[in-house]
Parts: sequence; structure tokens; C-alpha cells
Amino acid sequence: QLKLASWKGCKSCLTFSIGTIIKNTLIYKIIHYTRPMVCCRDKKFLRYKLGRLFDMMDNNKDGKFQKTDYIGLGNAGMDNMAAIGYAVTAAHRKKVQKIFGPAYYGITCFGFGGKNKKRWVGYLSVMTQMPGFKMIGKHLFKRVSQVYDFDGSGDFSIDEFTQVFCKPIGLSEEEAKESFKLLDTNHDGVLDIEEFAKGITHYLSDLEENKWAHMFGRIDYNPDKWDDDDESKEEVKEGIEDTGIKLDDEASP
Repeated sequence: QLKLASWKGCKSCLTFSIGTIIKNTLIYKIIHYTRPMVCCRDKKFLRYKLGRLFDMMDNNKDGKFQKTDYIGLGNAGMDNMAAIGYAVTAAHRKKVQKIFGPAYYGITCFGFGGKNKKRWVGYLSVMTQMPGFKMIGKHLFKRVSQVYDFDGSGDFSIDEFTQVFCKPIGLSEEEAKESFKLLDTNHDGVLDIEEFAKGITHYLSDLEENKWAHMFGRIDYNPDKWDDDDESKEEVKEGIEDTGIKLDDEASP
């Protein structure tokens, strides 16, 4: 009984400590104070895109987007590169673990946004509308894509792009070609890291349909046939409150 009471006490202290740390982080303050500004926009199409991407990235199809899913996609990219003749070493695979792990925490707020599809859509539909997201997002996705830049050229051929970024999430070769074409904005026949990072950042944040919306396959979106209950404010709130922190209903500076 003494051990159990001691463990409960430690667990309570740990929850309080984690909650205190998160409450004093920049990401918490941004969510808390800008939540009213970003939750009232029409994000129906964005939420549709995010839900579609979740289904592709849920690697083991268990309804969650976990760290193992993201690293699994990274490893699948390495396997595909090896299959077409690239010398994939243990150092390359270790780099996937080193880069994809922190990247996962960055795009899910330490896993809160990966709990399920509803949480993922709600969390990202808020976070990607925050001031500065495009700059931060481009930096993050450039780091991820650099893992596969074996020759240090800073760009990818269509074959490399297909094997690394398209096949692991289930896109066909035809869809990969179409995606490559729309991302190659300077039409030089290669996809540089900047172009890729720009494209995915636009996909995750743009509210209206544009060319970036089709980078993961052609979207046939009909708002009249897709029912979306936008509860993003509550979903983000729930994610933070999972840590033991209680948010007020209205944020106040």
C-alpha cells in the first residue's frame, strides 16, 4: 500500500511537472492566445485534405498516426531506394530515426495530434493557420527530405521522388508523375528540396483548392457530399487537457 501511494504521488508530481513545462512553452501560449482567431475560419476543404492525408500516413491502419507510423514510412522510403540500386547503409537508416522522430513530435505536438483521425484533423487545421507556420513548416520538411539526398545535390529525380515520397503512402506511378510535375515549379526536370517543402506546407495550410491540393493524388472534392463536423477548437483543447492542464473556454491575453 505504501508503494502504491508513493507511485500515485510520483505520478501526480510527474503530471504536474509535464503540465507546467508545456504550459510555459511557446506552442501552448500560441494555442491559448490565438485560438479564437483561427477557429472561426471556413476550414472544411482543409479538413478534408488533412483527413485524406491521415489515411495515407496511418501506416498500420489502426486509426492512429503514431511515431512508429512516421518512422515506418521513412524506412519504407529507404527500402525502395535500396531496391532501385542505391547503397543504403546503416547510417542512412539511423538518420531516419534521428530526423523522423523529432519531426513527428513537431507535427503532432508530442503525439497529441496523432491520437486519432479526428484529433489529427482538428489539431492541424488550427496549428497550420497560426502566424509563421509556413516558415516553420518549410524548415521542418526540408530537414525530413534531406535524409534521402544521398548525393548532396539538393534535388530529386522523378524516380527518387516516386520511391521515397509516393510509394510509401500508396500513390501510383501515374499519380507520382502528376505530383512531380506540379511541384516542379521551375520546370527544370528535377524536384529540389525547397520546392518539395513549399508544396507540402501549402497542402497542410491552404484553405481553398489550388494546385498544391493535388500533390498526393487528384482530389475529387464535393462539399455537398462530405459531411464535416468542425470541432477543431474542442479537439485542440482536448489535446492540451490530456496533459492535466485545464484551458478556460475563452482565451484571454
